Amino acid sequence: MGTNVAEMVRGEREMEEVVASRYRAFRATSPDRAVDIIPTDPVEADRFDSMRAHGVIRGAEGGFYLDEDALERVRKNRKGWLFGSAGVAAVVGVIAGVLVGRRQR
Repeated sequence: MGTNVAEMVRGEREMEEVVASRYRAFRATSPDRAVDIIPTDPVEADRFDSMRAHGVIRGAEGGFYLDEDALERVRKNRKGWLFGSAGVAAVVGVIAGVLVGRRQR
């Protein structure tokens, strides 16, 4: 299961980078440089929508632009969530191991 979650996160990150790189290629990283590009690929469109929902892709006159600061915040939050979840899983595993060990005595 852990591998599947890691693969999903890696896939999301890769598609996120595809979307971000499109905006970087057009130098659309500020409201005054917004461009009207919207992905047509369903997977890329899903990541675009998610990035918009998180404030990474923002609308402006003329289209959309990439907010690099917001992208960095989202990535830091994601890392914190992943490491926090791993820590919680480890603690639950230790507690379960202790409880199972006590029952076997």
